[in-house]
Order: sequence, then C-alpha cells, then structure tokens
Amino acid sequence: MLRFIFIGLPLLILFLLAVAFGALNKHAITFNFIIGETNLPVSVLTGLFIGLGFLLGLAAMAAKQVALRNENRKLRKQITQRESSNA
Repeated sequence: MLRFIFIGLPLLILFLLAVAFGALNKHAITFNFIIGETNLPVSVLTGLFIGLGFLLGLAAMAAKQVALRNENRKLRKQITQRESSNA
C-alpha cells in the first residue's frame, strides 16, 4: 500500500493532468531539435517534458540511494571491525 502511495499515486496524478491539459490545448507549435524541427501539439510536448523530468528525478533519487547504501555498508563494516577488536 505504501508503495502505491509513493509511486502509483504521483504517476496517476501526472497522467490525469496530462490528459486534462491535452484536452484543453490542441494547438500545434514548431519544436526545434538540435538536428531538425517538427510540429507537435502543446500537450504532447508538455507530457514529454513532464515525463522526462520525472525520469531524471527518479535517476537522481536512485543514484543517491545507491550512494547511501554504500555508505551504510561501509559504516556497518567499521562497526563490526571495532566490535571485534574491542572484544
């Protein structure tokens, strides 16, 4: 249940916001990529950038989680070494 609250609920909210935004904004604009340009609806571009931002946030959070796990492992190893040397 907790996993749904932290992962599923934000995704559901983002999806509903994207659908609502898409229903209201059907205007196409020219988006200039580095290697070309294309005409895309505002709602598609907004959805792409929201999704990209969400993925970048997840990647940053995962990188921090890995760093914290490594630090935790290192500190636990230090604790066991000190306990074994004091005994």
